[in-house]
Amino acid sequence: SDAPDDYAALRDLKKKKAFREKYNIKDEMVLPFEPIPIIHIPDLGDLSAVVACDKMKVTSQNDRVQLDKAKEMTYLRGFYEGILITGVCKGEKVQNAKKEIQKLMLEKGEAVLYQEPERTVISRS
Repeated sequence: SDAPDDYAALRDLKKKKAFREKYNIKDEMVLPFEPIPIIHIPDLGDLSAVVACDKMKVTSQNDRVQLDKAKEMTYLRGFYEGILITGVCKGEKVQNAKKEIQKLMLEKGEAVLYQEPERTVISRS
């Protein structure tokens, strides 16, 4: 609900049959689907990616400048101001729910901790 790049790609796939054919994507894999509301962001609503793409006049997933502006509009606000509207942490701010959801997913074996080095790693071998 808050990823402009994903929404733009979905919209492109739905609009362009030749694009679907290029990647062997069947109509039933794309056409029946719409974005799902997950996070409510004040002033952007429950489908912030849709709102941001409309405001920035994004016409394609290749509109990099407009998509970057749409992401700026949604991502930080979604994390700090967004309220989850579904799931086990429904009603909580995203920033507060992140650790709880991570803990639950690790306990259920649905996730693994992932860390990247802070700087270049040089092998001794």
